[in-house]
Amino acid sequence: AWKLWQEENILGLVDMRICDSNYAEKEELDILRCIHVGLLCVQEFAKDRPTMSSVVSMLNSEIVDLPTPKQPAFSGTQFTQDANEEGGFSVNYVSITAFNGR
Repeated sequence: AWKLWQEENILGLVDMRICDSNYAEKEELDILRCIHVGLLCVQEFAKDRPTMSSVVSMLNSEIVDLPTPKQPAFSGTQFTQDANEEGGFSVNYVSITAFNGR
């Protein structure tokens, strides 16, 4: 979603098969608003994320000008780059022992 946002192709995230034949510009704006608010809710720092009351206002179109989202804490491109680096990840093993009574 973040990559599509940066490319200004956020509708590329939407499967257009869910839209019926009466699909209108209003619905497109609603979809864009939902994605925009979603991106605001996953920003890296909690202080940058909207409050729940703000989210409700944003989704109800009471707030017209939405702030520009910053890069999310975890985005596919960031994760992919980190995983491809030498030693960029590790594997941890866990053993679990269950005690059963007689």
